[in-house]
Formats: sequence, C-alpha cells, structure tokens
Amino acid sequence: MSRRTLQKTAWAATALFAACSSSSNTPNGKDAAVTTDAPADAPSEATTTTIMVPPTQPTLDGAMIAKYVDDVPTFAGKRVDGSKPVSVDMVEFQQPMLPAAFYASLPAPYNAGTYLWGYALNGAAPSFPATTIEATQNTPTVVTYTNSLENADGAPLFLSQRIVTDLTIHWADPFGVTRTNGCMTEPPLPQACLALSAAPPPAVPHLHGGQVLSDFDGMPDSWFTPGLAQKGPAFVSNVYRYPNHQDATTLWFHDHALGVVRQNVYAGLAGVYLVRDGLDTGAAGNALKLPAGPYEAELLVADRQFDINGQLYFPAGLPGNGPGLNGAPPNPDHHPYWIPEFFGDVMTVNGKSWPVMHVEPRRYRLRFVNGSNARFVQMQLFVAQDGTPTPAPGPAIWQIGSDGGLLNAPTNLAGNAIPGVFLAPAERADVIVDFSGKSGSFILMNGAGCAMNPDSCGAFAPFPSGDPPDPDTTGQVMMFTVDRPLVGADATFNPAAPGATLRGGAGAPPTIVNLRASPTIDVHRQLVLVEVEGAGGPEEVLLNNSKWSGLRENEVPNATPQPIPGSVPNGHGVAATENPQVGATEVWEIANLTEDAHPIHIHLIQFQLINREDMTVGADGDDTIYRGDWDAAFPGGTFDGMTFAPGTFIPGYGPPADYATPNADGAVGGNLAFGGATYLTGNVTPPAASEAGWKDTIKVLPKSVTRVVMRFAPQSVPLGDTAPGTNQFSFDPTAPGPGYVWHCHILDHEDNEMMRPYLLKK
Repeated sequence: MSRRTLQKTAWAATALFAACSSSSNTPNGKDAAVTTDAPADAPSEATTTTIMVPPTQPTLDGAMIAKYVDDVPTFAGKRVDGSKPVSVDMVEFQQPMLPAAFYASLPAPYNAGTYLWGYALNGAAPSFPATTIEATQNTPTVVTYTNSLENADGAPLFLSQRIVTDLTIHWADPFGVTRTNGCMTEPPLPQACLALSAAPPPAVPHLHGGQVLSDFDGMPDSWFTPGLAQKGPAFVSNVYRYPNHQDATTLWFHDHALGVVRQNVYAGLAGVYLVRDGLDTGAAGNALKLPAGPYEAELLVADRQFDINGQLYFPAGLPGNGPGLNGAPPNPDHHPYWIPEFFGDVMTVNGKSWPVMHVEPRRYRLRFVNGSNARFVQMQLFVAQDGTPTPAPGPAIWQIGSDGGLLNAPTNLAGNAIPGVFLAPAERADVIVDFSGKSGSFILMNGAGCAMNPDSCGAFAPFPSGDPPDPDTTGQVMMFTVDRPLVGADATFNPAAPGATLRGGAGAPPTIVNLRASPTIDVHRQLVLVEVEGAGGPEEVLLNNSKWSGLRENEVPNATPQPIPGSVPNGHGVAATENPQVGATEVWEIANLTEDAHPIHIHLIQFQLINREDMTVGADGDDTIYRGDWDAAFPGGTFDGMTFAPGTFIPGYGPPADYATPNADGAVGGNLAFGGATYLTGNVTPPAASEAGWKDTIKVLPKSVTRVVMRFAPQSVPLGDTAPGTNQFSFDPTAPGPGYVWHCHILDHEDNEMMRPYLLKK
C-alpha cells in the first residue's frame, strides 16, 4: 500500500482515545473534568488543564454545496492605508462562507455563518481574509497587533473545541502542559497529553515576504496570548514596524505561532498586504498602465471542509468524527491529532465558496495568493455552459509578477510545462486576464487538464496528495461572468502586445538583478529534506535532519540534550546551523528525499531559482540511490534510549557529517556531495518564465535537487555592489533578536518540525 493508503487504514487506531467521549454538536459544550497540575511558570489563575469533550461533527459533502451563487468579496476602495498607524485585533467571529441560503435553513447560532478567527483592522469588522493593507515603498507601516481570542466569561472559544491542538508536538504550550507531562516522549502517552488544550490560543503575525527586522518577523517563538498574559521565549513586542524598502509586490500576513500555524491560518488568520511604489500606484492612470481600481483584485484561494451546520471541519482523530479526506492521524500512539496534510473538498476565494466575479469586457489584474494548508493549485479558465465547465479554453492568463514583484516581461501561462497559475501554498501570482470581446461565463478550473483529459493526470505527481483534484469540487475554483457594460475605453497594459515589457523600458522599473550571473558565490550549501516514518506513515518531517530546537535527542539518559555541532544559539532557546553573513551571496541546493513536494519559504530575502535536477532512483523505483548512501554515512549510537547501528539513519541527529566541513562538491551542510552521475540523472529543468523573477517560496519537487541563489541584501542593490559583511538593509538584520527562519509552507509540516531558525552574522 502507498503511504496515503496506510494513513487511511490507521483510523481504527483511534479507539485508543475512547476515554474522550463525544457530545452533541452544540456551540459551546461543557467539558469533562480531567485535570493535571500546571507547570510552575504557568499563570496563577490557570492551575489545571481541562480535557474538553469535543463535539461530533458530521461532515458536509462539498459536492452538495451550490456553486457560483454569491459574488466574490473584493477590497478595491476598502483597503487600509499602511502609511498611517494600523491596529489589528485577532477575534472570533462569524462569516457566511457558504451560500446565504444554506445558513438560512440552520438554527441559531449557525444561521449567522461560519465561526472563524480573523483580523479586525482599525476597529472595523473582522473578515477572512482580512481587509488588505496597502503600503507604500519606503514609507514604514506600523502595526499594533492585539490577541483577543478569548471569551469574556472564560468559556472556550467555539473553534478551540473543534480545531484541535496536538499536545505531543513541539508547540507554543502557553500553560506548559506538554512540558510538564512529557507529551513528546515515546508512548504510551499520559492521559493529559490526549487533552484538548484549555490554554488561550497563542498567535504571532508574520508578513510573508517582508524584509523586516527579526524582532518584527513573526518568529514562531514570538507568540503571545490575550492580554500578553503569556509570551513566547522570543517575544519582543506586539507593535511591528515594516519598513517597506522592497519592490512593489503582493505579500500576505498570516499567523506563525509555533506548532499551531495549521490551525490558526485554517481558522482565518490571514490577509493580503500590497506594497506600492511611484509606478505601480494602484490608481487609474498609473505609469505602467496596469489595471487599477475596480479592475484590480487580490484573490486568496484556500480549500476548506465543513460540517452539516456550515462550520469548519478540521480532521484530527477526534472520537466520533471521520478521518477527513486524507486519512486519519497515521501514528496516533505518538501524535493523536496531527495529520500530515489537510485537504478540503470546498474551494474558497476571499472566504466565499465557489464565488462569481462579474466583469466588463476588458483587462483585469488579479493577484492570486494560495492560502491553503497543503493544497497546490493549477488554475486555467474554461468556457462555462449553464454553470458547468466545458473543454473549450477561456481567455489566456498572462503572469506579470511573482512573490517578490514584477517580472521583466509578461508570460502566457498556457506555455508552461504545467500550464496555468501553478501555485504551492504561500506562493503568489500577479496576472492579467483580458475579457475584451468576450461574453458569457468562464470557470477557473484547478487541474483542468486532469478534469478534461484523465490521461494527463500524471502532471499532478508533484502534488502532496498524489491525487488529481475532483472535477466536481476541488477541480473548480470560481467563475468570471462577462455581463457588465464596458465603462470607457480600455487603454491598460496589454501583455499580449509584441515586445511588451514591465521592467527596463522608459518610465518602467529597472530589470531584475540577475543573481544567477553573480561572479562570486560566497557559500555553497547542500541540504536535504527527509521524512521520519512511523508505523502508519509520517511521524515528523525535517530540514537537514534537524529539529526546530537544533538539539539532538539525548545520547545519555536524563542528560541535557546537546546541540548539533557547529550550531549557534539565538539566545531564545533554539540553535541555528544556517548562519549566512549579511551581504553574502549563497547557493542552496536542496535535495528532497521524501515523496512529497515541499514549498520551501526563506524569510527576510527574495531569491532566484537556478534550476531543478532529477535524482537517480534505485532499482526498486522507490528511494533514490543517494538516500541509501546518505543513510550509510551515519555513525551509529544511542539516542533517546534507542541504539542505532553504524550506517543507520538517526532521526533528528542532524546531517551525518560535520556541517562546516566542505564535501566533495565544496558545499557545507554535513551531507554527501550531490554531484556526479551516481546521484543525479542530468535531467536539468531551468525555471519557467513565471518562476524566473524574485521568489520567497519555491516548490522543491520529490526525488530532485532544487537550486536557488540568494543574496542577503535588498533586491535593488546592483550586482557586484555588495559583499560579505556589508549591510545595505535599512535596518541591521544581525542585531540581537530572535533571528529568522526557513521552513516548509505545508502548514501541517512546519508545525511538526519542518522549520529551522537561521541567524545572520556580521
């Protein structure tokens, strides 16, 4: 059986948790009184931890939800001005995500909409996604974040009883329940570790793609609870300063608290953040002639699952509930509620299921953000007939920008190897669609090649699920209907015009600094992605075989865990092995030894993709040849009470060799050299035009090496005008602070160890 099949069969193992009996699906069911002592550092008013009885949530079949009923919410004319102080409050609220008629048939309180956690800006009503912040290049944005995720009477929040915290993974742990009860040890798990956390939700915002001081980067240990009652070890302030010294682009802000990102973002803590400059102003008549005003829309795409009361359903192995679309927790004896990836059967855009956007016959600028936990999307337009997609292609989609700003020239996405807007979680695509001369409706399909032609489903092999989207549910995203009269002539930028450019021309921004042409690479790193398998499937996922803390498991029982040799502590409880020098240019080669594609996100900087190269697979067709030799390089030893023979993979040991000693390729990282015909096929794929610009998140495909070049300097610095030790940021990223991180942006992965700190040095 495949790993995914094994996951699904693991559901029977949840009988282990029969002690946590189910209750009826009431909005605020009372809790069973099973308590444990709180740690000494817990607040005085929290002396016990309650095991809550979770409600049963019968699931709603996504195929039963009516499509293309409600308009897509948009933010033109409503965006918040980032040049003025911004207040952001995190609250629980209700919002109709499904069609209004669905809620009308439900009893109170469900008839008011789906319970969510979201950001309320400047005292206005909260929403998912949050109201967009519109910042101006070189003008700082100061944001005060307040965590108000609590009920006045102290009762648990609605979603706290349904979107479950797994106490057995490394998480924020505000009340210290995981630390006190040893919930991260080998099974059998103490009863307290099977509890639903009674702690108020910890949260910390991260401006994804923002070039900011680490104090304001949303480091996972910088979390805080309501009233700042509990704070993470890396907390500095809840007032953040974003300098906006970067190219005009589409960023987004979302929660980043250690070990609960998958829950907090799923609950709705996300919003779009636009950086404008003097050319890309967002106003009609802007110098680049880009569509603006009502003809520009940011569109956050995210899959979700719902119960029969229209409430969010997050499968987590709760008794009485089903296993979810991707199986139950694969190793419930270790992690009773953590699942490797969440996939829903309802596609939402700007918080509305399968919405429609009514447009004029003209060009529109659409800024797509993939806000899903784990789902990759590949979106194309097809002609609709009576609300149903047909094989007839719709208007072309031209990409004009990526994560870090505009491309040098527009590119027609129909020409990509995987055509359309192909985005991993957290990636963005700035596109133009021309509806001129069109009428009728067009459906934005996800995986349309698969939906329209089953023989092409193989194109979806890189997707984490390994399964193509369902053409009746996740295979459709939204509809565009050309039924509005054209207002005036459309004189906006035409991406299809011969020789059309976005950079480098008269009155346009300069061309992208080509880091691939850098004459000097200061450091070459070779790093690996590896999955630790349990009896039923993945138990955790690691970057360079290193856990978040940078500590190895105990070599001596009851001894203090030792850091991976060569790692540097950040002063806040974790140690970093990747410690670039400010101003340096580095090449990172990342070998993906797992069966999943991983979107890797590196904080602070924008980087560039060099290429990808397939790894040679062994005769069994499963693991790469490299993996076998890499495993054989481990020295053996006793860790966490287990003895490993030499030549056996040791989870969490770090790389098998000394990190700082260059290998045969001259690369640091502690791994066997990647180069040579033994490990690589020679099948090298250069970046598609859509990936050739600035990136902060990149798809690292399974059984391949992905190469990126990065410079720890602002985007605008000309090639050759920086050097190691020279800081050209408007702030000092080497200053004492919590540091930065790099991680997988499958939220379920980053929550379970696929996250590492890095520190910049002078």
